[in-house]
Order: sequence, then C-alpha cells, then structure tokens
Amino acid sequence: MNVLITDGVDPQCGQILSQNGFDVTEIPKISKEELKKIIGGFEKLIVRSATKVTAEIIECGTNLKLIGRAGAGVDNIDIEAATRNGIIVMNTPGGNTISAAEHTCAMILSAARRIPQATADMKSGNWNKKKFMGIELEGKTLSIIGLGKIGREVASRMQAFGMNTIAYDPMIPDEFASHLNIELLPLHENFMRADVITIHSSLNESTRNLISKGTLDLMKQGVIIINCARGGIINESDLADAIESGKVSAAALDVFEMEPVNSDNPLLKLEQVIATPHIAASTTEAQEKVAIQIADQIVEWKRSGKLEGAVNASAVELAQVPGVQAYLTLAEKLGATLAQMAPLHANKMTVRTSGEFLQQFNEVITAAALKGFLDVRQSKDTNYINAFTMAKESGIILEQRFEKENPDYTNLIRIELENESAKRMIGGTVFGDKEVRIVMIDQFLVEFKPEGNIIIYNNTDKPGVIANVTQLLLQHNLNVAYIALSRDEDKKVAMTAIVVDGDVMPELIDEIRNVNGVAVTNLVSL
Repeated sequence: MNVLITDGVDPQCGQILSQNGFDVTEIPKISKEELKKIIGGFEKLIVRSATKVTAEIIECGTNLKLIGRAGAGVDNIDIEAATRNGIIVMNTPGGNTISAAEHTCAMILSAARRIPQATADMKSGNWNKKKFMGIELEGKTLSIIGLGKIGREVASRMQAFGMNTIAYDPMIPDEFASHLNIELLPLHENFMRADVITIHSSLNESTRNLISKGTLDLMKQGVIIINCARGGIINESDLADAIESGKVSAAALDVFEMEPVNSDNPLLKLEQVIATPHIAASTTEAQEKVAIQIADQIVEWKRSGKLEGAVNASAVELAQVPGVQAYLTLAEKLGATLAQMAPLHANKMTVRTSGEFLQQFNEVITAAALKGFLDVRQSKDTNYINAFTMAKESGIILEQRFEKENPDYTNLIRIELENESAKRMIGGTVFGDKEVRIVMIDQFLVEFKPEGNIIIYNNTDKPGVIANVTQLLLQHNLNVAYIALSRDEDKKVAMTAIVVDGDVMPELIDEIRNVNGVAVTNLVSL
C-alpha cells in the first residue's frame, strides 16, 4: 500500500495516510524522467496540478491502482489512459470551490476598476485619477461559461453586486438555472449579450480555443474576459489582438496555455491584462481541505471499498447498490440488441430512464447500455469504467434523459439509436426482482426475454406471413421457443420476435427477408 505524493501537497495528507497503514513517499518536485523511473514501484500517486500524469507515465506505472488529485481539475491527468489501464482517478471537487470563486470575483472587480494598474502607477510616483476610470458592475450582464460548483458560487456573489447573470452549460436543466436566477442561453448568445465573461469549464477538445477570433468577434465592444479555470480555453494570441484593437477592454487571467508563462507572452506586455500565477485555489484553507479530503477518500476506499470522488468509476460504485444489478443486465441486453438491429452507421444514442428508483442510477445504466452496444459493435474490451470513453472514441453522440414516470411501467429503460435517415428504439423493464424483459421495439409493444437467438422482423399485417416464416424454421430444423407479436393497426404493419433453439444460419435470414410481406429482418444473438 505504498503511496507517492508530489507537488508539495499539504503535509496533513501524508500524515493521515501514514497513520492508516500506508507507506508514504513524498517528493515535492519531480521531473518527468524521474517519475517514469520510479512510478512502477507505487500503487497510488497523489498530485496537485504541476505533475503531468501522461499516458506515458501511466504505462510505466505497472502497479498503479489509483491516481489522486488534491484539487478539482484533472486535465493534468490522462483519464482515458488511466481508465484503459483500470486505474481509478480520484479528485476533491469541493475542496477549493470557495477559494476559486472568491478569486474570480476579485478578478472581476479588479478588471472593472483597474485596481492593480492604479496601484502600480501610484508606486511609480504618479497620481492619475483620470487614467483609471472604471465601470460599475450594477446592471451589467455577467456570462458564466460552465455552471458547476465554482460557477454557481460566482453567480451568487456577483448577483449581490447587482449583476444580471446568464450562462452556458449544456448539462444543466433550465429549471435548475432558473432557480438560481440564471438565464441559460446558447453559447453565441452569451458572447453577444455579456459585458463580462467568466470561464468555469474544463479543458477538452470542445473547449480548447473556445475564446478565439471567431467568438471574440461576436462579443460587445469593451467586453471584460476572466479566466480562472484552465489555460488553453482562450487563444492567447487572438485575445492579445482583441485587447490591442479595443474589442476587449480588460482581461484577468489566472491560467495560461503554457505554465509557467514565458516572459515573451504578449499578454503580459499589455496594461489591460491582470495576471496571477494560477493561484485561484491557493489559499491556506483550500490546500488543507483538499489534502485532507484526498487522504480521507483513499483511507475510506481501503476500509470499505467506497469510491468517493472517483471521476472515472462512478459506475463501479453504483453497481453495488441492491436491486440495481437486474437493471444493469437489462441495459446491457438492450444495448446489445439495438446494436444488432440499428443501422451500422447510426451514431446518436439517447438513453431514457423513467421511474423513481432508476433516477439516481441514470449514469451507471447508461454505462451498461453502452457496454452492451459496444461489445457487439467493436472488438475492444468495454467495461463500466471505460464505456463513456469508448463511446466517444467510436463517434457516438450520447444523450441521457430521465422522465419521472411512465404510464405503463413503474421503471423503464429505453434506448434510441439514429442517424440522419433512420431511427430505432428498444425498451425494457424488470418484473419482480430479476425477471428481465424487452417490452417495446420502435412503435410496437411486445414482451420477451432477451436471451438466446431471436429473429425480429417487420411485415405487412396480412394473413400467412407467420405461417410462411415458421415453415422456413421447420425446414432448417429449428424449434420455436417463444413468439411475441405486435401490430400497428393504423399503419397496417406488424412486428414479430421469434426466439429459437439452436444456431441460425445467415441463409435462413435471407430466406425470411424474401417472404412476401416481410420487410426489415434482424437476427439478434444474446
């Protein structure tokens, strides 16, 4: 149970771990090459933001089981590489929330009133009242890009200054934002309406260079931009140009694309820029909180197996809850069935759950559905930890929806898969404790166990079709175990699911497709 702690994490972290039986090694500053050499001897690694835990480092960590981040941001850790290697990544998302929010508010106020510039000018022996004319924040519009914990804390504080708050966050429901007196708007409308823009999103492929020439052109003349989140979200060269042109009147930055910042960074040469060296979370209270929190989480994991703060293993934790396992089995079966029925190039998946019991398990059910789907569609091993990563790499556009209730079923899982020209849907439930059933396919209500070999076809609703299909099954010496029938009387079409004993040859499926009246035909093997 040996642990390596880097980056000068508060000593209380190591003390707590040592007191609970861990063998702790602390190296405050470590080079990439040195880390590569020694990481193979450790089961756990704890870092702040300085150490870059790359895929290369992770591959060298042959005994690593956990990477702990004493703080919220995990973009210095290659989560996908960790996930592929079965390594849990754990962070402490709430430990520095208040410190980061307070620093952001200080940056907004400093930019609006040019306090650092006035201070520096006075220390140079000047008294220039007119030079440092500021603006009032009351009545101005603040745009918050990313409405997580820090973004919400910033909103409440700046609302106290009389600012109108708008935001962009695709994961937050309108009702939730409205409760916080925040208006959710599309990204481009945020840029167009805001007097001040503050960024509180993580750095990923969709947010890299989010603030660049194209988006800067949308903004108001004289906008103020704040970034205490992650470097790389702002294109620094484009921002410098916008400041020099007067488009941006001020910028306050705590993070940069390259840290430490090179002295030749053009932003540092501009008087309108307020810069701090990535210290938004650097308060005594915050550093103590995150150090104690990450240590306590690791100790609890050792003691009880509870994975608190695990950013890539929530599915593993939730899967242990009594009563959930049958629904996870169902979700996997639904995903696997849909993978064999839907168009090959369908890439948008929507997972819908309904029912009070399922509400808290939407994430793990989605992971199970993805696992079932991807196990069929690709050769790579998929599990609940890496399912979301694998789906993203496969180009799947994923949506998750929860509906409070369904009129026909206490708890229901539905999965939709579509492309530009076609869409398929499948739904299922659990009867009792573990009786897994598929209960709907597209517009048809059916009921059958998702087991074995199942022939599913659509046909014109007319006499003789079932007889002709079952005759073909007889010719291929296949016994019918179960038949589920449904029809759409308005459209005069029907759907049949036939569970058979034995293997189904491809030529049989071709013969069924050629039966008069039969349309879409799929073989599903579970």
